[in-house]
Amino acid sequence: MVGSSDRTSDRTQAEDLAIDPVLFTFAVVATIVTLGLLVVYVRAELRARDAKRTSAAMPAADPAAREAIAHVGNALAATHDTSGLLPVILDATVEATGAAGGRVLDDDRELARVGEAVGEEPIELDLGESPSGGEIRLVVDPPEGGLSPESSALAEWLASQASIALENARLHQVVREQAVTDELTGLVNRRRFVEALETEIARADRLGSPLAILFADLDDFKRINDRCGHPAGDEVLRTFADLLRRHLRGIDTAARMGGEEFAVLLPGTTMEGAVAVAERIRAGLEEREIMRKEVGFGLTTSIGVVQYGSGSSDGLIGRADAALYRATAEGKNRVIAEVGS
Repeated sequence: MVGSSDRTSDRTQAEDLAIDPVLFTFAVVATIVTLGLLVVYVRAELRARDAKRTSAAMPAADPAAREAIAHVGNALAATHDTSGLLPVILDATVEATGAAGGRVLDDDRELARVGEAVGEEPIELDLGESPSGGEIRLVVDPPEGGLSPESSALAEWLASQASIALENARLHQVVREQAVTDELTGLVNRRRFVEALETEIARADRLGSPLAILFADLDDFKRINDRCGHPAGDEVLRTFADLLRRHLRGIDTAARMGGEEFAVLLPGTTMEGAVAVAERIRAGLEEREIMRKEVGFGLTTSIGVVQYGSGSSDGLIGRADAALYRATAEGKNRVIAEVGS
């Protein structure tokens, strides 16, 4: 039998070994904070090492290098347009290296030129892929006697920095287009349509020029999705988007507003002209047949047409939506023109 003194001793040892919840929580938090600070420190050290490596790679002793890259950097800050950056990159490289001239080529197509070649062997530097899928090259024409090793190294370094700037500009353009483009159809989205509409309303107010918009809805679209599946529905949406592009001018704007609803902005167009465009779109879709798994089915659209007289973009969109509702309610596959201001 264990004595009471032994039990008391065991209980005391157990209590000594028990972990205080508050102290335990504090210890865990302290450990996490310590690890976090360690990660921050390591990342800072890596960034510092990369900065030193980049600085060592740049011919920093030459003031022309710093001036040239600052010139390119300022241009990048001012524009993300690749075509606007290329002449700046070319000018900066030729000036910094003392070259006789240079060119920027997209494959064999010349995009920019400065100076003239004097017969020395040119230096070709890769600037990356062009928006058209070709290869952009910077061709540097050395002065008589050629470029010094320092100038050649500077040209290569500037080209490497320029390729980064051009890639950043390309990615910026991709992101910007994705923000205003419907991914499925390639048409602009509602946001971009409203922006364009507000611009054209301001122009119409200033110049007194006509302006009209169409709102179109694909009839019984849900039935297509239910019977044939969403891939068939996506094909229908793309088909209608292609039809809109074929019937519109370069100054017109076609948008997918959401779901199976589309809109068209027609600058400089009267009500009569807009109704004619809408009828061509309606008839063009009615004549088409979509084949899906060897089964064909027809498509129709209802379209509302309005002309701008005065008011806001929201008011004009509301009128177009009301005209579209009437076209749908009165039997579908028709064009309804809403007269008013």
